[in-house]
Amino acid sequence: MDIYLYTDEEGVAGVDWWDDRRSEHPEEVARRRRARELLMGEVNAAADGAYAAGAERVLAVEGHKGSFIFELADPRLELVTGSGYPVWLPELRPGFAAAFYVGSHAMFGTPGATLAHTFSYESGRRWFLCGREIGEFGAFAAICGAHGVPVGMASGDDRLCAEARALVPGIQAAQVKTAVSLHSARHLSAERARAAVRDAARQAVERAASGKLALYRPPGPPYSCRVISAPCGAPEVRPGVERRQISPTEVEFSGADLLAVMLTVTSY
Repeated sequence: MDIYLYTDEEGVAGVDWWDDRRSEHPEEVARRRRARELLMGEVNAAADGAYAAGAERVLAVEGHKGSFIFELADPRLELVTGSGYPVWLPELRPGFAAAFYVGSHAMFGTPGATLAHTFSYESGRRWFLCGREIGEFGAFAAICGAHGVPVGMASGDDRLCAEARALVPGIQAAQVKTAVSLHSARHLSAERARAAVRDAARQAVERAASGKLALYRPPGPPYSCRVISAPCGAPEVRPGVERRQISPTEVEFSGADLLAVMLTVTSY
């Protein structure tokens, strides 16, 4: 049984600040290192839970650029790292028994959610997939579903967990912190957060083994995704996808192939 484990950093316990990767100030460098260590702890916990439940292979993907510490990874893991991935979720394909999203965060505009944004915290981007507003977790679930891979677990703050449960009923959502504001949270200790992630991963694999995980599919075809954001560069529009400019800050992509639509939008 193979598991696809995608990661972000903003949803990890102990993290409540934006990652300024351009800064070389000693305090910022130290904070980045600490956040990376906390992320690796939750990644390893998810892997440990998955293996304990019978997973044979866990592929962990560095979704937040430069966040993995290779030498701290569980030795059983395979890691995808680097920059310039050809698609947003590299190496995802049919055949994975389940997908996990560790360190996820709520969508842009979620009241009180810690570090909430949708792909860009600078542009105020909003996405509407087939009329329903989604964030990065929703995009992840849609692309996984298009590949025939169910989403089994996610971890983050209480707002992210509520968002995930509303979109994917039955998902194992590990709440590792409670949002206080955009830049603050009430965190579990690292040990307790990792225990919650480990338990959610174990239960997700057990559900996958018993065939209890359902695919997320938005209504369609056709499928459409409307993006509202500050003007930005044009994406590579995939074959079979139509692009409609609604206003200088609003564009819609649509087509019969959900995967093609989502691959276009996630390159925008």
